[in-house]
Amino acid sequence: MDIKEYIDQFPEIADRERHEQFTLLEKARDTSFNPPAKRLFQMYCWLLPVFMIFGLGGILYSFFGYGSWLPIAALLLGLIISRQMINQRRTALMQKGLQEVLATESPSATSE
Repeated sequence: MDIKEYIDQFPEIADRERHEQFTLLEKARDTSFNPPAKRLFQMYCWLLPVFMIFGLGGILYSFFGYGSWLPIAALLLGLIISRQMINQRRTALMQKGLQEVLATESPSATSE
C-alpha cells in the first residue's frame, strides 16, 4: 500500500513535517493492517467487486430486462462503485490506525 497518498490528507498531522507524517502513517498502517485485518481487507477487496457486479446486474435486469448493454454496464458500474468503497474503507482504516498511534504517542510526549 502506498502511504504517500495520505501525506497532508489527515488534519491531525498536516502541520507536521513530511518525514514525520510518513513515519506516523507507516505506524498507522502497521497498526491498522496487522495480518488478520489485512486478510479480511484483501477478502473485502476481492469479494466486493464481484457482489457489486452481480448485484447491479440483477437490479438492472429486473428494471430493464436483458440487453446486450447490461453486462457491460453492470461491470463498469460495479467496478467503479466498488473501487470507491474500497478506497473509503482503506482511508477509514488508516484514520483509525493514525488515531491509535497518536493516542499512544501523546502520553509519552507529555511526560518528557
